[in-house]
Amino acid sequence: MAELGGRVAVVTGGGRGIGRATCRRLSEAGARVVVAEIDSETGQEVAEQVTGGVFIETDVTCEESVQAMVTRVVEELGGIDILVNNAAVFVMRGIDASDEEWRRSLEVNVLGVARVSRAVVPVMQAAGRGAIVNLGSISSFLAQPEFVTYNATKAAIASMTRCLALDMAPHGIRVNAVCPGTVWTPVVEQMAREQGLDREAAETHADFGGAHMLCRLAEASEIANAICFLASDEASFITAECLMVDGGYAAK
Repeated sequence: MAELGGRVAVVTGGGRGIGRATCRRLSEAGARVVVAEIDSETGQEVAEQVTGGVFIETDVTCEESVQAMVTRVVEELGGIDILVNNAAVFVMRGIDASDEEWRRSLEVNVLGVARVSRAVVPVMQAAGRGAIVNLGSISSFLAQPEFVTYNATKAAIASMTRCLALDMAPHGIRVNAVCPGTVWTPVVEQMAREQGLDREAAETHADFGGAHMLCRLAEASEIANAICFLASDEASFITAECLMVDGGYAAK
């Protein structure tokens, strides 16, 4: 089991879904967790649920907000050992996507990851170690109908992960990505409801759980387990990896 005793972990978008599960899992492993979330209600709720959790309202689209978060974490907790770039928006459109939809998707899903990483990396470099885990997706590698905007951003995450891993290796910083399949989160639940599906029906439906070899949806906790592993010393010789946690989806 991964041990993160005393390490400081920042999780962006930690208030819901995979981010929430990740905050809980990292805390269980002993990390002091910073919930960097734009929604103060959900962010505070998660921080109160994990031992020693700290909520800092953070907008990954705003340089000042990101830098203020990092400064506060360093001042109050002494450093940052783990960064989980989880914050994302789900703009799923085809070629008819507007410029505004493209800007929103790129601003959060790509520039947001770059912005937070840019602010955190100097802290890790000063310490001579660190682990960054980005949230990719099966959509980083697969073509999916009418998903041009979302898949383009997740493909960028896969490439960014590899390039940043190369640049950070001399500083003792590992950079990896977790690429989930379809996970039962509030976003997926809403998509299923729009098709008239409840959780049980979605589990085996061809557009949801049925698309995976394991013929079911993932739990957010299963993705959080993989993130925790990559953030820990158990993954000490793993970097530049895009770990598929997809129930066999991409290989089917």
